[in-house]
Amino acid sequence: MKKLFLFSQNVKLSSFENLKPYWNKGDEIILFTTHHLFENEIEYLKSIFGDFEYICYSMFLNDFEQEEIDKAADNENVKDVFDYYNQVRLIKNQRISDIICEKYKDADKYILSNDLGIEESVWLKKGFKKISLEYYYDWPKTNGLKSCIKVCLKKIPFAVSLYRKLRGQNETPYGDDVYSTVWNEKKIIFIGRLQRVGYRIGLDLKKDETEKRNLDNHIYHKKDECQYITSIHERTKCNVPDSPDYDVRYIQDGYLPPNYSACDLKYIPKNVEYYSWDIMGSRHFQYHNIPVSIMPFRNKLYMPEPVFPKKVKTVLVATSGTGDWTAQKNRSDDDLMVMAFVEVARRLPDVQIIYRAHPTWIYPVHVGVNSINRVAEYFEWTKLPNIRLSVNIPNMKLLSFPRSSLEEDLKQADIVFGEHSVSMIDAAFKNIPFASVNLTTRRDLFCGLTELGFTSCKSADDIIKVINDISINGYQQKYLQAVKKYNEMTDRTE
Repeated sequence: MKKLFLFSQNVKLSSFENLKPYWNKGDEIILFTTHHLFENEIEYLKSIFGDFEYICYSMFLNDFEQEEIDKAADNENVKDVFDYYNQVRLIKNQRISDIICEKYKDADKYILSNDLGIEESVWLKKGFKKISLEYYYDWPKTNGLKSCIKVCLKKIPFAVSLYRKLRGQNETPYGDDVYSTVWNEKKIIFIGRLQRVGYRIGLDLKKDETEKRNLDNHIYHKKDECQYITSIHERTKCNVPDSPDYDVRYIQDGYLPPNYSACDLKYIPKNVEYYSWDIMGSRHFQYHNIPVSIMPFRNKLYMPEPVFPKKVKTVLVATSGTGDWTAQKNRSDDDLMVMAFVEVARRLPDVQIIYRAHPTWIYPVHVGVNSINRVAEYFEWTKLPNIRLSVNIPNMKLLSFPRSSLEEDLKQADIVFGEHSVSMIDAAFKNIPFASVNLTTRRDLFCGLTELGFTSCKSADDIIKVINDISINGYQQKYLQAVKKYNEMTDRTE
């Protein structure tokens, strides 16, 4: 008899011992996940089940199908960005469940999780039976996953502000700073912390307690005399009313894939437009027909020539985050990167690898509260002395992060790898070469840089080749040509 168990990495694997009443020796076991199982996890689960078949969400939808889900989620049921996320997850689960239930129609099917990409209601309707195990994060007892997620998100200041703002419950910012200056005879007021985007703004912004009090007291300047600006990740701290009387801009504060099908940046107040850093950043908004202009007071940042190491001694891996904001990404994407660099560490014992987990991993609605600890356990299990986690400690109360801990990691790096992280571009500004990595079957989300000629790796073999080739003149000349094209792009406005 076939037995299929659907679960996320939020389940404590030790609690799988409690599944013994649901299967018998000789049954065909299928373990179905939203993440990838690491070697140590497979070894542990084999001690319980013996041999088993293993499948995950990312195996059942191609790039085009994932893009179509993002587009389908942008529908009449969506009132705000939370509704959009819920629609992405719902439609994705519906389409995968159709495939799974046809492929394994003769199996007894069980669902063990309702989180991290799993929409329980879909699977219960398909005949899956619910089993509760032990979890790293226990969701609040509410009606439905949508309500659970909202309860969880309300514990994060960013999400509290966003949710209340979307519901029309404007409030004063969470003690954030307010800065101002005058540019072209117009007042510019920046709301939030400058640490994520300030280096991109070519203005002499100074703290302004008067304007902070005005915002706290809901006193605002009209659009003919003032423009309010903030970063995308700090946007919910901007309490300027959604009225045509006011001019508000959200500034790009990270690398935005030009080909990213996620539509979540569409859900903004009507009086808001976006500022991008450059034409590369503008492409994402243009892809979704979202109004955007290049920030008129931007700092143009040019890549210097890198310092190519004679031999790579230390590699920094700068990861990206995953969640329900797009069907194009799966929780298993992060695991593929982890496993690839374990392979690199095995094959290049003289190269030290610092693995920098994205700070948002630990959120209950992103990769999971145990996500970083899980990687640490895997690294420890390998007994490889040359791969370790970065010491940066995420804080669940923030969604905009200091750049200081990244700078400490960069001081040690000869080269930086990542999927589509702005940290790779930050490394380049510090004369450190980089290469992107896409181990998935979907599109290259770092295509903006890949198209300029920067290297994109698709396997551990490719990563090792870059590490070995970086001292070769041919590789260096190709890289320098890509740097030249990046700097030419920076000067362009169309």
